[in-house]
Amino acid sequence: MSRFWYNLRVKKILAVSGGIDSMVLLDMFYKSEPSNILVAHFNHGTRESADLDEDFVMRKCKEYGVPFESSKLLLGEGVSEEEAREKRYAFLYHVANKYQGEICTAHHLDDLLESVVINLIRGTFWRGLAPFGNSKIRRPLVDLKMNKTDILRYAGENHLCFRQDPTNYQNDYLRNRVRESLKSLEKEKKVAVLELTEKQKILREEIEKNLGNLLETIVMKNSQGEIFFRRDCFQAEESAVSSEILRSICLEANISLTRPQLLNFLEAIKNYQPGKKFNLPKDKMATITRDFVRL
Repeated sequence: MSRFWYNLRVKKILAVSGGIDSMVLLDMFYKSEPSNILVAHFNHGTRESADLDEDFVMRKCKEYGVPFESSKLLLGEGVSEEEAREKRYAFLYHVANKYQGEICTAHHLDDLLESVVINLIRGTFWRGLAPFGNSKIRRPLVDLKMNKTDILRYAGENHLCFRQDPTNYQNDYLRNRVRESLKSLEKEKKVAVLELTEKQKILREEIEKNLGNLLETIVMKNSQGEIFFRRDCFQAEESAVSSEILRSICLEANISLTRPQLLNFLEAIKNYQPGKKFNLPKDKMATITRDFVRL
C-alpha cells in the first residue's frame, strides 16, 4: 500500500497481540513490505487463553512467512496494568535492539483519546495532552488517522481473523471504564480533543528540543558514565520548570520517576540537608552534596 512512508531499510518490529487492531496492522504491513517485518508477541501469562493467543499469532506468521519472536512471563491475574506494560515494552525493546529494528504498535485514534483522558485523571498535566510521544515507537494507525470504526471496516473487508481479549470488558481496569464512558461523547468533541492533542504534540516537541539544548549546558558525565549537575541550576526556576528539567536529567540517567518521586527528589535537591532521605526507585541511587547531584 503506497500510503506507508516508513523507511524500508529499517526492519519493522510489529507488536502483535492477536487482537483485531494488531492483526490489521500485521495485514497492512504484510501487503506493503512483507520482507521487512518481524512480529513480536508478549504472553503476559495473566489468563488461561493467553497461550491460545500466542499460538494463533505464531500460526498466522507461519502462514504469512513472517519471522516471529515471543516471550512468556507468568505475571498472574492480579498484575497491574502498569507492570504488564513495563514487561511488554522491555521485551519489545529487546527485540528491537536484537534486530536493529523499529517498534510499531497498533494504537489508533481512539486509543490516543483514551490515553489523554487517563493521563488527565492521573494528573500528568500538559504532558497528558500529548501522549505517545516516545520517538522510539511508531504508531502507523495513528499516523494514518484510523479509528476503531476504520479498523473494524478494514478487518471485515479483508476477512481477517483475530482473538478477543476477555479482559477488555472487565471494569477492573481504568482504560476499560474510560473506553465505555467515551462511547457517549459526541464526535465533534472527540475531534476537538484530537486536534488539541496534535497542537500539544508540536508544543511538546519544541519544549523537549529546548530542554535538550539546556541539558547540554548543565549536565556533565565522568568516565564511568555517571551524571553530575549543579544544585544551583534549580534555585531560581519555577517548580514546573524545575520538574521538567529534573525529569529530563533523570531520563538521561535511565531513571523513570513517578510524579510524587520527582517532586520529592526536587525538594531534596533544592533544600539540601545532609543525611536527608528522598524517594527514588529501589534499584536507583543519587547522591546530593552541597554543590552537586550525582546519578
